[in-house]
Amino acid sequence: MTTAALTPDLLAELRRPRAYPLVSLTLPTHRHRPENQQDHIRLRNVLTEAEKRLAADPEVTREVRIKTADRLRAAAAELDPESFLDGLVLYASADEHYAFRVEAPVSERIVFATTYLTRNLVSAAERLTPYWALVLSEQEARLWRGRGEHVYESRVDGFPVTTPAPEPDGQLRREGGGMGVSEEFRRLLNEADEHLAHALTGPRRDGKVVLVGLRPQVKAFREGSRNAGHLAESDLEVGGLVEATAAQLAEILAPARAALAEEATAAALRALDDARSAKRYAGGVQEVWTPVRAGRGALLVVEEGLRVTGRLVIVEATGEIALQVLTGPHAEDAVLAGRAEDDIVDTVVEAALEGDGKVVFVPDGTLADEGGIALAMRY
Repeated sequence: MTTAALTPDLLAELRRPRAYPLVSLTLPTHRHRPENQQDHIRLRNVLTEAEKRLAADPEVTREVRIKTADRLRAAAAELDPESFLDGLVLYASADEHYAFRVEAPVSERIVFATTYLTRNLVSAAERLTPYWALVLSEQEARLWRGRGEHVYESRVDGFPVTTPAPEPDGQLRREGGGMGVSEEFRRLLNEADEHLAHALTGPRRDGKVVLVGLRPQVKAFREGSRNAGHLAESDLEVGGLVEATAAQLAEILAPARAALAEEATAAALRALDDARSAKRYAGGVQEVWTPVRAGRGALLVVEEGLRVTGRLVIVEATGEIALQVLTGPHAEDAVLAGRAEDDIVDTVVEAALEGDGKVVFVPDGTLADEGGIALAMRY
């Protein structure tokens, strides 16, 4: 399955602790030939490596090793190498398996733990924030719903909106030396705006609206829209898309999705600045952990490539559970001995989600001064 099928309930189930070992396997892949021809070989190699680690783990019995290896192979068998995206995430235990194709970069990793490594799914799902695309033409306005690369036309709430054929001199005309629009077209825009307002008030109707059309069309809509607060900052100024298929439109919308991701990053950083001014801010993985565990995290912002080896320890003086970061040559030994987590950031992310906090992943280097992770607290 893809991360578009990931639900909050499934994510919560994947985060639930189980008997050791739960195997999480992630692998970067390629979408197109000829690069994707190597992916099935690399997948086979990483499966072999996971089986070797299972065999070498003294805590894994022979029966559990065989069942878990079989589950890993079953998860891989569900994937078609010809339809890989940017990465694979496989989960397996002796009793179950899951396989995901993700639309976000991942690193190659094999992790044994008592919970699955879900950060890659959370990151990929966060990239799939719902959005709208309002496609304008001279005679029609069509509304599309998108989530990542998946788009479909919304034919409810009064859409598509149409107008009679234009006069022979055309729908667009010069006014005052510039490109203008006719009154008939303005009526179409007003009607589309009214229907858009209705679409945006329904359940699960969140997301920014990307305006798609020729420059005078999107300019006229933006200037007269009552939905200005819902419009994306960047428009896609290209015409001739009213008859585009879902696949064609999804490809054309790639720059708009990138712009929406940049807007989301900027909004997250503004939220962190506001929290800092209000003294509701924490930066660095150790400073973030305590308020997150206490359920005080409103917004956790994490660099996509952040990886921290660490463990949870009990502070004898207070009895509190603290996060201890491990570095140097002893960190890997502690992981191999089962005394530390290969990536403690996953635990922080999961704790934030369990506390009903929002998690946003940002490009590496965005939070360089904060060690790659920061938190806006509720109080």
